Amino acid sequence: MGLAVVFAGVGGQGVVVLSDIFCEAALLDGYDVAKAEIHGMAQRGGSIVAHAKIGEKVESPLIEKGKADIVVGFEMLETARSLPMLKKNGTVVVNTKYIPPNLTFDPASKPLTQERLLNMIREKPRAVHEIDGIGIATKIGNPLVVNTVLLGALSALPENPVKRDSYEKAIAARLKEKYVELNLIAFRTGRESVKIG
Repeated sequence: MGLAVVFAGVGGQGVVVLSDIFCEAALLDGYDVAKAEIHGMAQRGGSIVAHAKIGEKVESPLIEKGKADIVVGFEMLETARSLPMLKKNGTVVVNTKYIPPNLTFDPASKPLTQERLLNMIREKPRAVHEIDGIGIATKIGNPLVVNTVLLGALSALPENPVKRDSYEKAIAARLKEKYVELNLIAFRTGRESVKIG
C-alpha cells in the first residue's frame, strides 16, 4: 500500500524533523521511501513543505497536485495553502494554531480569521482532524513538542500503514536522549486525540 503525505508549516516548527521521523518509521516497516522539502524564506517564519511517499517501490518524492492522501498542517494558513495537493477523498490533520500573515491584504477583502480558515479547510477533505497541538503540548509541559503531537495524530489514521512501534523507535533514534520520553508522551497523546468513525 502506498501513501503520499504533505507536511506544511513554517520555519522553526519542526516540519523537516517530523517528516524525517515519519520516513524513518516507514523504513523500519520495510517500505521504500522518498522525501523532498520545499523551503520558502530560509529564516524562521518562511513556508516549509515536505513531501513524503512510502510504498513497495517509490519512484519520485514529489507529490503532484491533487495526489496527496494526507496533509499534515502545523498551522492553519499553511494547511489551507496546501489543500490543492490533497486528493478528493483525502484526510487533513491540522494544528488549530493560526499565525496571521505579516502582509497587508486588499482592504476590501474579508480578513482571514481563524474560523474562516477552518471553514476553508473543512470544505474539501473526506476527513479533517482538528488537533489543539499547542494546548496538548502545553499540558504535557513543553510547547515545542507540537510536531510530535501531530505525528501521533498522523500515526492513528486508518489509511496510514506504519506501525506505532516503528514511530516510537524512530523518535528514540532521531532525538537526543533527554527529549525522547517527553516526545513519546506527546506522540501517544496525539494518537489519542484522533477520533475515528
